[in-house]
Amino acid sequence: MKTWSSALIAALFIFCAITPVLAFPADNLSSELSGRILLDVEHNGEAWYVYPGDFHRYYLGTAADAYSIMRNLSLGVSNDNFSKIVSSTASAYADRFKGLILLKPEDAGRAYYVNPDDKSLIYLADAADAYSLMRQYSLGITASDLKTIPIGKIILDDAGQEISRQWQNLGWWGRVNQDYVKVMSEPKLDSTRTGTFFSNNIVKVLGVKKGDGHIWYQIDGGKYPGAYVDSLFISAITQPASEYSVVPPSEIKENDYWIDVDMTKKILTVYQFDAPIFATYISLGRLDAPTVIGTYHVWLKAKKDNMRSQPLSTHPYDLADVPWVMYYYKSFSVHGTYWHDNFGSRVSSGCTNATQGDSKYLFDLTSPAVGDVNEVRASSTNPGILINNHY
Repeated sequence: MKTWSSALIAALFIFCAITPVLAFPADNLSSELSGRILLDVEHNGEAWYVYPGDFHRYYLGTAADAYSIMRNLSLGVSNDNFSKIVSSTASAYADRFKGLILLKPEDAGRAYYVNPDDKSLIYLADAADAYSLMRQYSLGITASDLKTIPIGKIILDDAGQEISRQWQNLGWWGRVNQDYVKVMSEPKLDSTRTGTFFSNNIVKVLGVKKGDGHIWYQIDGGKYPGAYVDSLFISAITQPASEYSVVPPSEIKENDYWIDVDMTKKILTVYQFDAPIFATYISLGRLDAPTVIGTYHVWLKAKKDNMRSQPLSTHPYDLADVPWVMYYYKSFSVHGTYWHDNFGSRVSSGCTNATQGDSKYLFDLTSPAVGDVNEVRASSTNPGILINNHY
């Protein structure tokens, strides 16, 4: 087992700087350790695999568990493509497969791990090989560093087949990797096309489904919540990482929720006192219409609200039924977004834009409680959650 060190961080940073790694807004351990097997040096060497497909860590458990997880997270390749990967380990072509588990359905389902260090292929015949891989090719990591990498989980049936996947922050973030990508209503090629993505779009993936010989990602929105995109066209980006050494505002009590908006990283985090429970990318105000800085309390929540710009505005807008709105300072609010998929950027007129799924989660979790009506004002008996906007 290797030990995590500052030298390794520096080496990985150099690697990321000279290869075409998609990372947004900046690399953190979720992307720098992509494809690695990590051993928690503070918890009996618990093993985790950082899957390059979503930059989440998956618990490997026993040798049998590890073998099952690795096969379920594998990438199927034909014999011809496998030969091409083997013959090109010295070239940039094989870089895209670093840290992946390759499965050969045309060769009795043989599985191979692509070593991220040298792109060598390590055969995984059975659980014993998986255990050997965990011990020989792992990196030691502290519990505090490990916590910054979000957790993924595969739900299996009794036969060991995947039913679904779960992610710590209700999904994972990716970038559309080419222009004119079709957005479909269902996970099949002949379903209705509901829209188009371009290479600047940042999307949140909510689920994985198979259909018509393709793997499809179900997405949040933005413009197309619940729709599907062929997985070939979405690449994982650095996942939002929460700050674990945060000092809560003085008025926050031990079990209180509060919201932190890091305007530099464009990450919104929900804390319960000092423990992060949810983090996501958001979009903020443009430079000519900046999001307000400071600490505020939500004064009004509305399940839907109409939003209209001031007369003679430089960027006029008239938006009906904006979902899951939480006003915290005058007309500044956190709300859902149905008119763009440019999260992690500055595109709004001052509000904090979240996906429709994330905004509903925030709305339902936080105070004031709304109940069956459309909107509620905060009061002394139903106070509004604290929101802290800062750089």
